[in-house]
Amino acid sequence: MTFSQFPTDLASVGSYDWPRAPATSSLKEGYRRLREKLRVLDDRNADLLPDDLERLSGSMIPDALWSSLRAYQFERLDKVYLEWARREEGPHTVCAFVMMPSVPRHFLADWAADRGLDLVDAAAVPTGGAALIVPDISSLVRRSLEGRAAMRSYLAELDGASRNVLLGMSSWTWTYLAQTSAIETVVSDARCFAPFGDKALAELLRAHIGDRVLKSADSGKGILAEDDEGAPKDRYLKTLAARAYGCPWAAMRLLDAAVNQEVDANGDATELPEDADHDDTGDDHEDAATWLQDPAVPKLPSRIERIGRFVLHALLIHGPLTAKELGMVLPMTLPVGIGSALERVGLIKIEDGKILVRESAYPHVRRILSEAGLPLDQI
Repeated sequence: MTFSQFPTDLASVGSYDWPRAPATSSLKEGYRRLREKLRVLDDRNADLLPDDLERLSGSMIPDALWSSLRAYQFERLDKVYLEWARREEGPHTVCAFVMMPSVPRHFLADWAADRGLDLVDAAAVPTGGAALIVPDISSLVRRSLEGRAAMRSYLAELDGASRNVLLGMSSWTWTYLAQTSAIETVVSDARCFAPFGDKALAELLRAHIGDRVLKSADSGKGILAEDDEGAPKDRYLKTLAARAYGCPWAAMRLLDAAVNQEVDANGDATELPEDADHDDTGDDHEDAATWLQDPAVPKLPSRIERIGRFVLHALLIHGPLTAKELGMVLPMTLPVGIGSALERVGLIKIEDGKILVRESAYPHVRRILSEAGLPLDQI
């Protein structure tokens, strides 16, 4: 499948074009948060919405959309790294691929395995052969004198490697290492996925859920109708791209969480007939419209707000940690049950005894840390 509006290349780290929300959207978002804090819960858009809306219990996003997005991004990696990764002769270089925490876990490892490349944990650097793919070096990152010394030793080993090496890491790990371990002197090239703007998101939606009429609860208009320049007329997708920081996986998850549908007399969601004739403005088939109304965003309870921010910040830098490991990288004592408390809010999950930020919650986590004034990732 060909996508004309998708970014065709990877972005160089340091030149990522962060999507910006329209000014009016930013003001409205700030006003909405203020009303939430003041517990003013009246719905300003209630007059635009049908009375019988229900939030979908399942996902609106089909598997084909995720598969298409995965295949497309695999091809972006192929374009830059595949020939280089299969080359055995020198000169040898160390490259880095940097991902937002909202990119599916193990994405780089899945790509390397699918292409038959050599994978290794972030510990040793075997000699010889084609490129070595280290999908995630976060397990080596520890904010201590010993941890920084160990990372410098690892980078020195990479600097003398007799094969090409591709390091995978989160944008937060990269930012930390760039500030503390001079990783940019060893890595000759660092790239990341380029951002998806509103046009790319609209094209992705049209290709996979074009049989639905998607309407913004904020404006009452269809979000996929185009202007004369091919951009969506409504600002919903432009705002969505900004809220997702340009990550298409994050954008689709946020959109999925905002879905409401009308229900019929039997309590079933109203579906648009497959053979229905409609346009993207959403002016037709009113009864079949899918409405997008953003749910309340997750917030830290006041009793754990301060420690919660430090925990989330540490998890983004270090990756999944056990409770004991988490306590070792923070300058304060962790309260008992902090992991479970953050899990109940929906910001983290506990998997195989390790605590990690939920991919679906990453936009909310980054917003929480930004509003608290903590250092953010830079790509």
